[in-house]
Amino acid sequence: MGNDKKKFFLISILICSFIYNSENSLYADGISSDIKFSIPDLVFNSPVPKETLQYLGISSNKKISLTNMKGSLIIIEVFSTYCTSCPRNVPVINSVYSAIEKDPSLKGRVKVIGIAVGNNVKETDIYRKEYRVLFPVFTDYEFLNHKALGSPRVPYTLFIKRDVSRKNMVVYTHQGIFEDNMDIILKIKEFVH
Repeated sequence: MGNDKKKFFLISILICSFIYNSENSLYADGISSDIKFSIPDLVFNSPVPKETLQYLGISSNKKISLTNMKGSLIIIEVFSTYCTSCPRNVPVINSVYSAIEKDPSLKGRVKVIGIAVGNNVKETDIYRKEYRVLFPVFTDYEFLNHKALGSPRVPYTLFIKRDVSRKNMVVYTHQGIFEDNMDIILKIKEFVH
């Protein structure tokens, strides 16, 4: 094989590898989007402490689902405990959660939750303790909610609002790591006020 053919062959392999990995990787670089599409109701079956039910405004006799959560905006951080980039978002999302809880105009109106895809309760509990996660986290061991969200690469952050017909509408997404919490806080204020 000539040098030109070898170069073409190697470049072709690299391009195919890049396309395959970028489409099939569970991890992503920071990409934000103001979009609007509906998603099905997400249902959570992991054990939930009483404080989490109170925070989400769900009575103990109701199923734990996105539709049953109170608030006009729900922020969802989708991650995996096996993702090496995901812990970098925890301090940012924690600071957003704390800022919301301290702001009387946002507290009760905006909720923050996490979904640990492909993880069981034990793995999720270890992750929450190790990275000091402040917001409620639900497990998605069988990837059911992950698939309902379109199987995004993680970390993946969504803003969910309900439209007039009570459909869960995604109004903002961010794939990858956040540099700081200011972008999130500005987006929250944009969608809540």
